[in-house]
Amino acid sequence: MKDRLIITISDVHSTKAFNVHQIIKQVILIIVLIVLLIMGGAFWFITELNHRMDNLKEQKEKEIDLKEKEISVLVEKEKKLQAQNQFYSLQIKGKVRDIEALSSKLDHIEEMIGLRNDNEKKEQITQETLKSINDKIKMFMLTTIPSGSPLKETTVTSRFGYRIHPVTKKKKFHRGIDLRAKRKTEVFATADGVVSFARASNYGDFGRVIKIRHNFGFETVYAHLNKTLVKTGDIIRKNQVIGLSGNSGRSTAPHLHYEVKYGEKILNPKEFIKWQLGNYYGIFNKERRVQWESLVRLINEQSKMVQQ
Repeated sequence: MKDRLIITISDVHSTKAFNVHQIIKQVILIIVLIVLLIMGGAFWFITELNHRMDNLKEQKEKEIDLKEKEISVLVEKEKKLQAQNQFYSLQIKGKVRDIEALSSKLDHIEEMIGLRNDNEKKEQITQETLKSINDKIKMFMLTTIPSGSPLKETTVTSRFGYRIHPVTKKKKFHRGIDLRAKRKTEVFATADGVVSFARASNYGDFGRVIKIRHNFGFETVYAHLNKTLVKTGDIIRKNQVIGLSGNSGRSTAPHLHYEVKYGEKILNPKEFIKWQLGNYYGIFNKERRVQWESLVRLINEQSKMVQQ
């Protein structure tokens, strides 16, 4: 009986005894020990996991605090930069007003003195040079030098020269000519050239604007556009649609502001808009600020070189 285990179970009715072999006793003890080991291991694992989670949480909280401090520093820097930007913007606006005022004075001087001196100093194009202009040269000049209108229908709403500005109500030199154009009217390049500047956003006095450089120092400007269809560096052909007219920038109504420049000189676009084969020679006398004599000679020489 020593290798057996007697288990007695009693209740109010009776008592029962069960004989259990000693091996079963050992098995039960082993199972109990295994269960205890598993429970102990599970308790240790959970405790260790909680400890690691607490460490990770603490580490993340420290990282979040550090990031919040960095963000706070960046926000402060951004506020300072915005304040500086606003300050510089005000300074720039003031400088722009000063430049506009100076530009207006320079325009006045140019109109009162420069134009008259140019007309007196520049010799008229000679008859010999005029006779040297053949049909090919005529077409070449009308293609490479601004000529004709940038719009299909041309109605001048504000002329070149001094005027009362429609927005500022101050007298200011108008460097170009304003042409009536409904919103989204097609705008054409008046000569072959390269786009030197194109602004697609509505910014500044001119708003959306395109500038094209042409041969022999000529340049044209198309301002207050609704949309630009070209970008800086594009090669442009005469009569190519480059944009749509609009009311962007400092403007009171939809129209096209058009300028013609020669070197640093601002020219009256009126004579260039009229310039075509039918009245080809008239511009040489009406626009004296261009050195037509030297220009035509240069074109003649280039034409002869090409033919050779």
